[in-house]
Amino acid sequence: MALQPVGAFTDEKVEALVSAFGEPSWLRDFRLESLKEFQKLPLEISPLYTKYAGISAFDPAKFPVEPPTEKIDLRSHYGGYLTGRETNIILQGNSTTIHVDLDEALADSGLEVLSIHEALSKKEGVLKGIFQDKLVKSSGEKYAAFNNAFFNSGTFIHVPEGVEIGSPLRKILLVRNPQTSIIDQTVILAEDASKLNFLEELYTSASEAPYLSSNILEVRAAASSHVDASSLQLLDDRATYLTNKEVGAANDSHVNITSILLGSQISRSRLNFDLNGRGATTEGFEVFFCNGKQRYDMESNLYHNSPDTTAALHARGVLKDESQSIFKGMIKISHSAKNSNSYLAHHAMLLDKGARSDGIPGLDIDTNEVKATHSASVAQVDDEQVFYLMARGLSPDEAKKMIVIGFFEPVLSRIPVEMAREGAKFIIEGKWYGERRRLIDRQELMAITGEAPVEVKHGSDVFERHYKYRT
Repeated sequence: MALQPVGAFTDEKVEALVSAFGEPSWLRDFRLESLKEFQKLPLEISPLYTKYAGISAFDPAKFPVEPPTEKIDLRSHYGGYLTGRETNIILQGNSTTIHVDLDEALADSGLEVLSIHEALSKKEGVLKGIFQDKLVKSSGEKYAAFNNAFFNSGTFIHVPEGVEIGSPLRKILLVRNPQTSIIDQTVILAEDASKLNFLEELYTSASEAPYLSSNILEVRAAASSHVDASSLQLLDDRATYLTNKEVGAANDSHVNITSILLGSQISRSRLNFDLNGRGATTEGFEVFFCNGKQRYDMESNLYHNSPDTTAALHARGVLKDESQSIFKGMIKISHSAKNSNSYLAHHAMLLDKGARSDGIPGLDIDTNEVKATHSASVAQVDDEQVFYLMARGLSPDEAKKMIVIGFFEPVLSRIPVEMAREGAKFIIEGKWYGERRRLIDRQELMAITGEAPVEVKHGSDVFERHYKYRT
């Protein structure tokens, strides 16, 4: 298992970040230990996936990791990207500036939204506990260790017990000629019986050189809490994008995670659900659309660690030109997790002969009285469907676009975050036409498309299908 070059990443780089941010000694030790893990870990730990490691291989030493020094005026930085109607929003410019704007109702609810370094100053005890018991562990994945060692920005979101945040809290990262890599952490701490709707958007305004964007999202869902978290990645083709998402779900909690990947030249995504409490429920949705020579490397795992847990992961992708993707996933049901239900599916459509996609779902079952199924398919676009639509007056391009939108529909219609669900089709259509669109609100979307929003689908049982494993 080959290692990537790490000579550019040293203890001195870590010390420079610690000094620049005035961080405590315990965080310095955490960063240095993470650096050691990054230096020794291969791209893939599992021998099942080693042969596919090259899809997301790149030389990290080409990207600078320095303490951020640039000063950003958000008004000019975001020029043309905001309508003025936005509320409950977190704005980030490259890795240096975070601005939080909450309406009066959210501000009075007890919701706390802080930059990660503000949280270190105001709530050090809480942050120390989180970092000592990290969900995204440095020992588990090479670029999780990289992010833990070198993060230079981030957001801490705390939803107090019993507080319900119904309207979406949006975080927008806008990249404009960054001077250093953007290495970001978002921590969501949802207390008992709380509720949060969170939407993260990543865009590029301008880039004159290749750059790196690395993101960690941790969702800590306490008993009976409900968190819907969505992310939309629309970075330009100069970007290399790394993301590690992990959910810790306690008793009777419910967490939905949506990832829509459309941008960047290389994307490396890791998504893990840890169902740690009895009755926990999680659902994941991954949508990706590659063209040109884009390379997407995705891994998603469902870990059932307690009884009566339910999890599902739905991944769908379309590939054009010479793009490549790999999807890896595992359902793991521990000995103590009786009465667990789990479903893992990956389906890809190839539009050109040069495109390639592989799917490797798996099962690891260590108990009885469970339901678990996985499925994967990779197929070319159906020429008969294209002919049928052309016979009704559509051009070949329009026919294929309609088939692609229909292919995504079973996943798009189930996304629980309304703005992500309603805007996804609009953005995917934009990519089909070579446009870099962004999420817009319902009013503007209706004015442009004239179409009613897609109705979300709930209640269908994924286990009505055949079982790969059932006992």
